[in-house]
Amino acid sequence: MNRLLLIAMAALLLISACSVNTGLPQPTQATEAFTGIPTKVAILPLKTMDARSRNIRKILEVRDLEYVFSGYPQFELMDLETVAEEFKLYGIPDVDDMLPEEMQELAEDLGANVLITGNISSTRANLFAIAMKFYSTRTQELRQVNFNVTNIKEERWETLNKSLMSDLDTFISTEVEKIFNFATNFYAAGNYVEAEKQLKAAIGLDPVNKDAYYYLGATYYKTDRYALAEENFNKAIEIDPTHYQALIMMNEMYEKTGENLKRIAVMEKIAAINEDAELWLAIGNLYAEADKMDKAQAAFDNALESEADNSLVKTRLAFLLYDQQRYAEALPYLESAYDSYPENDLISRRLAVAYQRSGRMDQAIARYEGLIKSNPNNVQAYLNVVSLYRNQASEATNQEAKNAINAKAIETMRQLIAVDEDNPMAYLNLASIYLAQSKYNDAESAANTTIQKDPSLYQPYVILATVSQSRGTTEYNRFVDLEKRAADAVGRQATQLSKQRDEAKAAANAHFRSAIQQLTTARTLTIEPESLADINNRLSVLNNLLSQTTGY
Repeated sequence: MNRLLLIAMAALLLISACSVNTGLPQPTQATEAFTGIPTKVAILPLKTMDARSRNIRKILEVRDLEYVFSGYPQFELMDLETVAEEFKLYGIPDVDDMLPEEMQELAEDLGANVLITGNISSTRANLFAIAMKFYSTRTQELRQVNFNVTNIKEERWETLNKSLMSDLDTFISTEVEKIFNFATNFYAAGNYVEAEKQLKAAIGLDPVNKDAYYYLGATYYKTDRYALAEENFNKAIEIDPTHYQALIMMNEMYEKTGENLKRIAVMEKIAAINEDAELWLAIGNLYAEADKMDKAQAAFDNALESEADNSLVKTRLAFLLYDQQRYAEALPYLESAYDSYPENDLISRRLAVAYQRSGRMDQAIARYEGLIKSNPNNVQAYLNVVSLYRNQASEATNQEAKNAINAKAIETMRQLIAVDEDNPMAYLNLASIYLAQSKYNDAESAANTTIQKDPSLYQPYVILATVSQSRGTTEYNRFVDLEKRAADAVGRQATQLSKQRDEAKAAANAHFRSAIQQLTTARTLTIEPESLADINNRLSVLNNLLSQTTGY
């Protein structure tokens, strides 16, 4: 009877074991690739609170824990038997009584990053309560986790995934955040050695932590390890192409190291993110300096996409196309630039040349004349058309035609003055036309009126200087002639010629001094390289003439 009872009990246990835990576990989720440093997890022998819990503990330790951990490559479950042997040698009778200091010491001896202790108790016939503690050796964090498992393997595996592994993943995520915060504090304090160490730990736990890569790159940059800095900045940008801080610091680094082409590429990303027209303008200028005109034009086009009415960009693009002799393409941008800066001689000259080279001079004049007829108050149309008249006059070979065009230009400016009597550009154009006709008194009067209307313009001072230089040259030529005649004369005639010679010399000197003064003032009112170069060349000539008319 006893023998039959034993056989029946053994059979019952076998059937039970087979029904609950037979067969190899099948993965419940796809395992994702993990490129970081796995967290080593040591689970101490689970404490059973009653006899019924021992079978579940055995199932967990023999199969279930290893199975669920296999689906999480970011964790490395240390061999449970090895861990149990080490714990036994430690001589702690009850895992529930372990102090954090003891957990830290044991985990370090095991080489574990996380130490887990726990106990199991039965609550019903097929339900067991598991209480666990997670301890981190990296941050000394301690967290309690509680969940229930059943005697049914599929439900138990699902619970282990949703509770144990999910909570462990959250625990490590929180740990990463804490380590990262430690690292940024070290970085801010200038402790780059410790910052580097903590950032590497954070990245090891979370290999897609873009901010950790950024700060690690910044740490390398601060310590002049530029290749490593570049590598980590690029990793941050691979994860997040719009990582602004990484792009900004890379731009700073490339500027410091003189790697202009790499810097431009980074600047393009920054400009695209911010839709920054001014930055695109700077990028275009850098490309132009590197003689990469196609890329320069593309950058200017991007700038105009960001800010369609940016006058500086339109002017720069106009000059780029003009310098490549692409006059027809340059024209609309030159027109816009002229509308924005009508006082700019360089723009007005290039606009006129572009019209001429494009075969559109007459068409352009007709356009502006039509605008004036339809709207007599269109100030810009007056200025544009008179610029074209002046260009036509300068190219006319027939003096009669030249005079007719100049007369038309003068009349147009008088019409503008009638519409806008305080417009300085009207008087400036008159001064320029009179100067071209050698009507120095009229040119001088119009230039002075221009200054009254707008003293910030440099051109009227250049015109006044030109008038003074012309008058001075006339007196200087008279002085040279009188000096020759006086040298050949005798008596009263010689005395009279010498007096006239000295008067001519003094007059020439006064005019040259006046011209120098006017040009010096003009130089303080402009930053245009071409205009400054012209002013400086003229000052050099005038200073030479001045020295020839000073003293005896």
